[in-house]
Amino acid sequence: MTIRKKLTLLYSALLAGFIIVFGVVIFGVIRSAWIETVDRTLWETTEQVINNSRAYPVRQFGSPVSILIDLPELDIFRASGVLVQVWTDLSSSTPRLVSASENLAGYRQPLDPHTLGTRASVYTNISIDGIEVRVLTRTVIASGQNLPLWNVQVAASLQTINAATEKLSIFMLIGGVMAVVSSFGMGMWLSNQTLRPIEQIIQAADSISTAKDLGNRLPWSGPMDELGRLASVFNRMMDRVEHLFGVQQRFVADVSHELRTPLTTIRGNLDLAEKYGMDAAMMEAIAGETDRMTRMVKDLLLLARADYGGMTLDRSEIDLDTILADVYQQALILAKDRVLRIQLAQLEPVRILGNTDRIKQLLLNLVSNAINFTPDGGQITLRLYRSGQQAHLQVEDTGIGIAPEHLGHIFDRFYQAEPSRAKNGSGGTGLGLSIARWIAEAHEGSIEVQSVVEQGTVFTVRLPALAPCQPDDDDDLPGSHHTGQPPSGLRFMRRRRPAAEQIT
Repeated sequence: MTIRKKLTLLYSALLAGFIIVFGVVIFGVIRSAWIETVDRTLWETTEQVINNSRAYPVRQFGSPVSILIDLPELDIFRASGVLVQVWTDLSSSTPRLVSASENLAGYRQPLDPHTLGTRASVYTNISIDGIEVRVLTRTVIASGQNLPLWNVQVAASLQTINAATEKLSIFMLIGGVMAVVSSFGMGMWLSNQTLRPIEQIIQAADSISTAKDLGNRLPWSGPMDELGRLASVFNRMMDRVEHLFGVQQRFVADVSHELRTPLTTIRGNLDLAEKYGMDAAMMEAIAGETDRMTRMVKDLLLLARADYGGMTLDRSEIDLDTILADVYQQALILAKDRVLRIQLAQLEPVRILGNTDRIKQLLLNLVSNAINFTPDGGQITLRLYRSGQQAHLQVEDTGIGIAPEHLGHIFDRFYQAEPSRAKNGSGGTGLGLSIARWIAEAHEGSIEVQSVVEQGTVFTVRLPALAPCQPDDDDDLPGSHHTGQPPSGLRFMRRRRPAAEQIT
């Protein structure tokens, strides 16, 4: 059963239940009001009869005392259509009818024989000649004897009330049925109008699943109510699905391409080794490609674990200046075969809550990227400084830069803007910047890039900084700004390679 039918049936059932309950209550109230009017009339009639009657004891020799009742003309007090009887000798087996109204002439039976002799006033409904009547029986007690003396029974026909209530019930039944039928039709119309956008969403989703067109969106021109928000959420979800699907397709294609190249190289060298024997060059080529695939698989595993939440970082208080100093030393080693100027332009003592290995990995990825895409004679500058409650790490180079159309994608996996222009002959795997962004976000930070083609690129990492601490007097790494010179603790690198400060 569809939601439309469920809503319509539920709405109609609730309305029908309300109509039934309301109708029963109204029917009962109206009938009770009419019966109360009849009861009031009967009570007033008995009051007039009793108040205008007299009873006298009659003593006869050898016989018990009898009662003589002086009754007024009963037809004077009764209302139109009211029947009146007066009965005495209630203690005997055959009560005696003393008097009756003219409309009961010839009727010698009690109006209600079951209530004769009762002490309380009783209302009952009985049927006389097929006509339902309402009977009130009241007892008059002899003064000082505490014995029933005589009864007054009055009755009125309920035929008019029954006919009126029957017509009322028929009218309410017909009206209720018409209301339920009308509500069913109205409910179907309202359900169609309300659920029409949902039907459009269903059709759009079906077209996406059948035509595999992830570019479909749900148009919405109505108010931003629940359905408007549903359409908006659906469109945002489709934007996300389309993006992820594109990333997945590119990811699979890039993985296939990146793995095919080293595998082809290894296969070719093995074929040559099979024909001519293995030499050092072949072994070096196979080892290099194997190392590249190993790094790629390791990076992919890291990103996969980060995606599904299986990667957790053990964080503690660490000094970024110490880490950046280590990265600076490793950068000099990585660029030993290149003619590059690598310098620490600014180094402030900043402490964060983080993971030393991951922060170092982030910086090395940025530095390696800068070395790969900076031509000989260029410069790479490292900076660390505090700005407010954040630590800023910058890696700046004077390399080939990144075109504006590529800036929005460089953090995507396997995305390589111009790998053929890498200066070390390798464009990498395209995973380093993706890993760098994940590490920054895992530390509740961010990473951004600014670049101008043929002028250079600046990567800036922002991380939450802890409260600043005062440096020790004997600290080898000064906390002041540095411009163009490495810290004194790193000068052994310059002594071993005198040109390292300027050209490596």
